[in-house]
Amino acid sequence: MPSSTTHNPAETDRQVRRLYDLAYRVHPIAHILANPAATGDGVAYATARIPRALSAARRLMALPGVADHEETPYARSFLTAAERQLHAPSTTLLRIAATARQSAARADEADDDLRAVVFRDIEERCRHLVDAAVVEPVLGRRGWSARDRAANHTLQQWAAQWGLNEAAGGAAQLPHAEQEPAVPAELRRQAAARTATRDRCTAGIRCTEHNCLTYGAVKVTFLPGAWLCPDCIRAVNNRLTAAGYAPDTVQPAPGGTPERGRYIVRLYNATGKGSRSVETTSPQRAQFIAETERPYNNTDYEIWLPAEPRR
Repeated sequence: MPSSTTHNPAETDRQVRRLYDLAYRVHPIAHILANPAATGDGVAYATARIPRALSAARRLMALPGVADHEETPYARSFLTAAERQLHAPSTTLLRIAATARQSAARADEADDDLRAVVFRDIEERCRHLVDAAVVEPVLGRRGWSARDRAANHTLQQWAAQWGLNEAAGGAAQLPHAEQEPAVPAELRRQAAARTATRDRCTAGIRCTEHNCLTYGAVKVTFLPGAWLCPDCIRAVNNRLTAAGYAPDTVQPAPGGTPERGRYIVRLYNATGKGSRSVETTSPQRAQFIAETERPYNNTDYEIWLPAEPRR
């Protein structure tokens, strides 16, 4: 009968293969925590899976012969990298970014423009630092500079003052209005501009005729995708009549501008192909989204009502 200190080489190879499979699975999961575009669900998934994988790896390496196997160091390198990423500052920043995004959405729903602007600014700064933390020597990327480290420290303090730190457990513990931290003048200016836009959009969708700034336009017949104000409906009909069309060809679409309906705002990229769509339920909200949800590379938009109602 073999002694307890001996081990079966075939069994050891099998356990090393299990260790390899575990390391290969955890490797791409750890990359989620280095991705500046990672979602809150992705970060939660990675931060839950990696500790379980590390625990399973420790149990495997405690088996006879596994830790001393000549191929174990390679698998261990993946696991070590995953553990390092789990505790990296960029992972903390991604958690803060996810909480800030949720808080900004709630502030937006409550028409709290100042907090919406502040939380989006915090999220963008977090994701910028996560991107700056990537180390790719071939591409000249060597991780954070001293300036980036100082920015990380300042940003985490700023986020904590707004209740967006990790201690919040994924739900921001927002301060009361009288306890709000001081807000930079530029963010206050952005919030004021956002409020002005919201007030402008109260009338409804902006007319799509070139150079017309009238809000409260309606969906019309004959011109797909057009939203026209009364003055522009008359002007368009005059042009069409002069071109040989029947009088009053363009009319407000019956039931075409419901106060509560399914509106889709499509934002287009400035260069190349691609667009993204945001769905909402009122013409006022649709126009507000079109004028505020504008990443740097979007230059145009259209608002439309799907032919089929939502089921």
